[in-house]
Amino acid sequence: MANVVTVSDEYREYVMVDTAVYGGGFFGGEVNMRDLKEDKGIDRVFFSIREEADTGSIDDSVVTVVLQYKCTGDARWQTYVPLDGSTLAIGNRLRLNDNGSAIIYRAGVLEDGFTSGSVIFGFDW
Repeated sequence: MANVVTVSDEYREYVMVDTAVYGGGFFGGEVNMRDLKEDKGIDRVFFSIREEADTGSIDDSVVTVVLQYKCTGDARWQTYVPLDGSTLAIGNRLRLNDNGSAIIYRAGVLEDGFTSGSVIFGFDW
């Protein structure tokens, strides 16, 4: 199996990672929530991380997914850190409340973030 973009359409942007990641990381497409709101009237965007069901027992996957954002003029992506200092984990589903001007989000797995299993993660609205 190989890392693939599983679904990218007008309602979602999901990625599946099921193998080791090289070259800095593997990321899905970018999501601009302000464009979604202005162009399509979307005012709710969700981010989730789920284990792929066909990989064996539940909770077998050891994969660290990062959520990143970039503001206008930024030279690099910034990894999102929850205010309480926790980390994102398989099973998380959260609403992103950000309608800032020209802020884009992406999600992925960094080069050292995969050990085993298979996860699907990304955005839906």
